[in-house]
Parts: sequence; C-alpha cells; structure tokens
Amino acid sequence: MIPQANLDSKYIQNMFSRLAFRYDLFNHLTSLGMATHWRKETLKPLKAGMRVLDLGCGTGDLALGAIQKIGGFGEVVGLDFSQAMLDVANERYKTLLRRGTGSACRVGAHGRAPLRNGRPNLRWVMGKAEDIPFEPEPYDLVVSGFVLRNLYENIDAILTGVYQALKPSGEISFVDITEPDNALIRSLWRCYMNTIVAFYGRILFGRDYPRLYLTESAKHFFRSGAFVQKLKQKGFRGVHARPLMLGVVTLYQAQKPPLCR
Repeated sequence: MIPQANLDSKYIQNMFSRLAFRYDLFNHLTSLGMATHWRKETLKPLKAGMRVLDLGCGTGDLALGAIQKIGGFGEVVGLDFSQAMLDVANERYKTLLRRGTGSACRVGAHGRAPLRNGRPNLRWVMGKAEDIPFEPEPYDLVVSGFVLRNLYENIDAILTGVYQALKPSGEISFVDITEPDNALIRSLWRCYMNTIVAFYGRILFGRDYPRLYLTESAKHFFRSGAFVQKLKQKGFRGVHARPLMLGVVTLYQAQKPPLCR
C-alpha cells in the first residue's frame, strides 16, 4: 500500500516521469483498448477555432486529438508538471506534423507547426495545475484525462483556477477513474487492478507501483456524485456525470455561466 503521505505532488511527479516512456502502452493495455474511446468522448464539446487547455496533458493524447479538430485558427495549450511526459508529447506532435495529419497540421509547412497570432497553435507548458497559463486570453474549453484524482490535495484551488481561466460560457470536460458505487462492480474492479493491472505494471515497468497508485488515488478521490456537488460549489452549471464502463470511469462535463446583461 502507498501511504497517504506519498500521494503528494513531488511523489506523483517523479512517478509519472519514470513511467513516461511506456505510459501510452500501459494505458492501452489496462483499459482494454477503451482509453481511446473515452478520450474521444471527452473531446466532443470541441468546435473549430476554440482555445483549449489540456490540464495535466501527460503524453498529449487529448491535446493532439484537439489540435486535429480545431483548425488553424484554434489553439491548444498542454500543461503538465512532468518534463518527461512533455518530451514524449512533443515527439508525438512532431510525428503528426511530418505526416501532415489533421486539418491543423496541414496549415503548417515543411514540418513546422501552424501559427495562431504569430505563435504555434499547440504549445507545451511545464507547470503545476494550480498555475494555469492565462495569457493571452481565456479558454473556451478545459479538458483533462485521468488527472484530477492525482490532484486531490489541491482540488479546490485547481477548480477555482479552471473556473477563472474559462471565458463566460466556457466548458469543462474531464474524464477519470472512479470507484464504482455498486459494491459488486467495485469488488470486480479491485480484483482486476490487483491482477491484470499489476501484471502489466510488472511487465512494462518492472514494479507494482502503477497498480498501487491507481488503486489508492481512486480510493481517496470523490465518488462521482460528490464530485458533481464540488463542481457546483465552484460555480459551474449544467454539471453532468456520465458513467463509462459500469462506472469505473466517469466523464464530467459542465459550463461556466454566461455574463449577466
């Protein structure tokens, strides 16, 4: 068991940096290939021209998915506190540019990133989730994939920062692991974590802490209903929690209220 004291930001940062080189493969295997579908669902609020923040972008799955949909006039900022994760994300983006994949990438020439207001329209920023980059303008959409439970200790400050970083009527779309409310499903989920996830952790990384950390972080985070209430307390409206894979994963979507006239 990982002690609660080790669920702090420095421990998490070091752990994810060590996992970066095989993180995508681990996610694909342990999610039974469903992680790609979950991320597509997370990106459904995207529209062309949006300014998007991927909070805790990791190896860039959501950010790279977004940049292919928003067109040359949109912008995506990927924020993460692990330089190793950002390095993997940037290499994946370079590959995307070389292939000319997606409408945004076709705007660029000779393998260079397309520009928005003179800057690349996909930027990687190293920093903590509490330090959201606001400049030069607020965001239309903030997305996050399998990150929030890692930030439990600072969740109030982070959600306040997300709210402030959004434009009026801006949206959030967060997907994360949750402990299912149903006792039987919860027991099956824990069994899966202790067998299959543990097996892949040992095979890919030579150690068991990915499984231990996933279990502990989900256990310490909110159940879906409680997190819905937390989002409402922070001022979000139209909050909706959609259970995926029998509630093992939950997609949260909500909106910042428009300006009153």
